Amino acid sequence: MKRLLFAILSLSTVTIPTIARAAEWKTSFGAELEAEALYYPGGPFGADDQTVRGIFSAKLPSTVRYGRAFRFRALPYVQYDPWNASSREHLYLDAPEGYFQYQALPFTFQVGLNVFTWGDTDVFNPLDVVNPRRYYDPLRSEKVGTPAVVVKREFENFFVEGVYIPVQRRTYLPGENSRWLPRDVYRLRSLGTSEGAVRLNLPSNIAYSYVEPDQTGNALRNNFGGRIKFRLPGFDWTIAGFQGASITPEVGPKEIGIRSISVVGGVKTFDVYPDVALQATSYPIRMTGTSFTWDTLGFLVKGAVAYTHVLNRPDADRIANPELRKLGLPSRLWESVLAAERTFSVGSGSLTALAQATRVERGDNLDTNSISIARMFERAGMGALRWAPDEGTTVLASYLRDFKFKGSLWHIEGSYKIRDGWRAKVSGDILSGNTETPIGTYGANDRVTVSLAATF
Repeated sequence: MKRLLFAILSLSTVTIPTIARAAEWKTSFGAELEAEALYYPGGPFGADDQTVRGIFSAKLPSTVRYGRAFRFRALPYVQYDPWNASSREHLYLDAPEGYFQYQALPFTFQVGLNVFTWGDTDVFNPLDVVNPRRYYDPLRSEKVGTPAVVVKREFENFFVEGVYIPVQRRTYLPGENSRWLPRDVYRLRSLGTSEGAVRLNLPSNIAYSYVEPDQTGNALRNNFGGRIKFRLPGFDWTIAGFQGASITPEVGPKEIGIRSISVVGGVKTFDVYPDVALQATSYPIRMTGTSFTWDTLGFLVKGAVAYTHVLNRPDADRIANPELRKLGLPSRLWESVLAAERTFSVGSGSLTALAQATRVERGDNLDTNSISIARMFERAGMGALRWAPDEGTTVLASYLRDFKFKGSLWHIEGSYKIRDGWRAKVSGDILSGNTETPIGTYGANDRVTVSLAATF
């Protein structure tokens, strides 16, 4: 990936003298820089003894055009997190976007690294399943660029898009010493040949490691999908389908030592030794879904429904894959979300109110690995207020309640435009819930974030 990043930068650089010689060439280069400080008032957590951390990141968006038909787009990205307790998270290099585009209306063709956003809903979007993610911070996961061939056909009131991914990239997991791994109790769908839900009681000196990732059913190969988006007056409607690797692999212990076994509250419970080796297994899914955005009666209404089937047949035959059964994965998921927001004029500014409800039918056991934190949306409601007293100031407060597992998440932030291209932001997250719930497992990760961003 580092070679890819520097190749993109080099290509962008060598085009500059060519541009000077040819009038039909056009370029744009920019920089987005951010310095961020994180403070964890709860103090050290597990192997992470840092209560204050600094993170520095840079994006270098660049575009090179030749006439109206050809375009090269690159978005190199680097993040430096030197005080992170996990060495694998110290330096992150990627290029979420790095593609060549040819446009001959009504057709558009793209080849390279792409970031896709399918669906119309915010916060929880069941159609947004194309890109793998980086889960170093699960509350702020970021998409990883996926190598794809894209064909798009525009019509008067809608467009059709097809995507083919020959080899999908893997999801990035939290480091071995991350705050975002269970440190007290670890709930699992299953464990090896053990049937049913499992609880691991973890010692205070838990030491995680990762073994080589795995995949079932060639999940990472030959991913494909498509969508149709209708754009009507006051109404957008999307129909989408995708078959390929799930963006959240199954993550669980591959190697553990067991001190004792008991049954507590009907759940098989293992007291384990400190060394726990985790393995990520990518598995194939097929998603079919629809979403909409409707501007009506002063409200902006958004909704989505998706059906996801976990594919359990290898490519070569029609026999159910025993590896998927051993992982304890659900055979299917129904996901739905409905949200409404309205903006009011308040003095010279505006106030936007948002309400959202989500429901997910899964049929599998609880898993509290942090990449499964989205399970807080299975029976959830969220409310938010966004106040913009003037053009440069924004204040946001949101509250999410997990009705199924009894957890909650507060997020509060304020941002201020210092001058053109410069913005300061302060935010805070408060997590609460039982230690055996998707949110409560990470209740010690309440935090305050202060950042300064500059765009050139």
